[in-house]
Amino acid sequence: MRQTTLKKSITIEGIGLHSGHRMIMNIHPAFADTGVCFKRSDVSCEYTKVTPYTVTSTMLATTIRCGEQTISTIEHVMSALYGLGVDNAMIEVSGPEVPILDGSSGPYVQKILETGIKELGKPRKYMKFNKKIRLEKDGKWVEILPSRFFKVTFDIDFDVETIGQQKAYFEVNPETFSKEIASARTFGFKREVESLWQMGLAKGGSLENAVVIDGNDIMNPEGLRFKDEFARHKVLDLIGDVSLMGYRILGHIRAYKSGHQLNNLFARQLVEATNSYSLIETQEESPALHQTLELKPQGLA
Repeated sequence: MRQTTLKKSITIEGIGLHSGHRMIMNIHPAFADTGVCFKRSDVSCEYTKVTPYTVTSTMLATTIRCGEQTISTIEHVMSALYGLGVDNAMIEVSGPEVPILDGSSGPYVQKILETGIKELGKPRKYMKFNKKIRLEKDGKWVEILPSRFFKVTFDIDFDVETIGQQKAYFEVNPETFSKEIASARTFGFKREVESLWQMGLAKGGSLENAVVIDGNDIMNPEGLRFKDEFARHKVLDLIGDVSLMGYRILGHIRAYKSGHQLNNLFARQLVEATNSYSLIETQEESPALHQTLELKPQGLA
């Protein structure tokens, strides 16, 4: 399989979750071996290639360093690019955060599929893990096991009837990501959202871009998109966070109650565990990339 990029540039506009300001994001095609790079278009800033080490904060979202500036909430667009198999892209954002849109990767997926993906002239590189690697912290854990494909299993456990214990498992490829993962929305509790508002955060947060829970009730009038939407969104976030390693992953990641901080620490640990993986350039694809380009994410109009 060769590396990929977008067929042409796309523009996405939307509210920033924390500032509440309108953000414009342009995603441009890029040459092979570029990876995914970000820059701020509102200030003087060079493109910065994302890695686990460009992450400066994991509070409420994944934030990266971009020159002397920062860009936050990158995990949903990163998850969309990885999930659809886009290896190279140059992303410009008109402010300090990526548009939150509906709180999922779905709108990004839709735009990418409408635009199309093209192959480039160099082979894609994969991290093939041959040993188990595990990270535990504060009763939470994440690990990777050897596998021929990229798989994710995520367990969550909330002391709230609406969520409770949920488990999501996927073999991640463009088809499963588009249909089963992309449209799962971020979620939060009403009391926490109100507290964030008092702190001057989450100014753009609303029922239009998050599932909000009040006690044991879902406040969103349309309800959930999946019965296990909460666990599926955790899978989405995890994919976005580990995608910063810059390679396709051959391994089964299993996580329990992990979040952005643990995801990032785990991605750094994986990169540094050089005796536990090999870099290879050939791998079976299932399904073939061109067979997925017309798929529409479930739950979206």
